[in-house]
Amino acid sequence: MTPTQSQSPGLKSQLEQKALARVADARPAVDHSVLDRLEADLEEDAVYTPVFVANFIQCLPHRVERLRAALVSGDLADSFDAVLSLKTSSQMVGAEQLAFLARQLETGLRRKAVAADPAVALPQLAATFLAPITRGSRETVHSLTSRHANPLRR
Repeated sequence: MTPTQSQSPGLKSQLEQKALARVADARPAVDHSVLDRLEADLEEDAVYTPVFVANFIQCLPHRVERLRAALVSGDLADSFDAVLSLKTSSQMVGAEQLAFLARQLETGLRRKAVAADPAVALPQLAATFLAPITRGSRETVHSLTSRHANPLRR
């Protein structure tokens, strides 16, 4: 039996969380060039960027909570929908860490939850991913608000 196999599920999840967080931390919370490109594409409607950022920030807690509820309840369909919503919205605003974590969770859903009992696999994925996603959400909001709190600031 390998050391990983002999560890309790809680300890294994904590180790997976830490490893996942280290990889996520290697990315910026927000790639502001994504929003710069959006602003450039909008040209005369560039004042929409702060509104777009504000909407993302406002919806983020609901997206994370919906993902949490779907995972812990073992709802595979809603878990996919929630993680895809988080991934897509994060990519659109340049939230690199959150998009990375959502992609990793999506992969986990496809590999583990589809092949195993979702009532068991999804809560395990929740134990691994929710803490890093919650932390990444806070860092993303901080990064976005520090740059976009004042729409005239560049």
